Amino acid sequence: MLSVMAAALMLNLTFASCEKVLDTEEEQPQQTGFTKLAEAYLPGAYGDKTIAAWYSLYTENEYKSKVEAVFLFTDSAVAITKSKTYTVEDGREPVNDIVALGIFHQVDGDLINGTLRFELSSGIPRSARIRDSILTHDGISYTMQDNDKAPLPYQLAQ
Repeated sequence: MLSVMAAALMLNLTFASCEKVLDTEEEQPQQTGFTKLAEAYLPGAYGDKTIAAWYSLYTENEYKSKVEAVFLFTDSAVAITKSKTYTVEDGREPVNDIVALGIFHQVDGDLINGTLRFELSSGIPRSARIRDSILTHDGISYTMQDNDKAPLPYQLAQ
């Protein structure tokens, strides 16, 4: 029994010595390989608008983290954006893109369970369905986010 306990103690010490505790936030990117993870992008031109609801989808692979977001505003404006960051090894700079801008009409229901019609810059009206706070548009499902945690509008450097 004593030898089993001694073996367990040695095994525990072996595993504990393999772990590295990250002391500072600067060390975290080396752990993940990203300089920082992507965050939702809200264009600066929409900074004066009130968000009615916003939805996002976060994805990550070995070289890129990406957030796609749909912002619905109380004045019926809609902005669909994409933000990407890359690993240190990849070397590319972060990118913020506007996928589409336009207006939306609430066809039925509400912003938790309902149907929307988008009139986007592409000129082709599109529909979106919201079920249990999941907005599906163009085959992509976005999860509703807390409006209090919406990103700050991003202003481009002049």
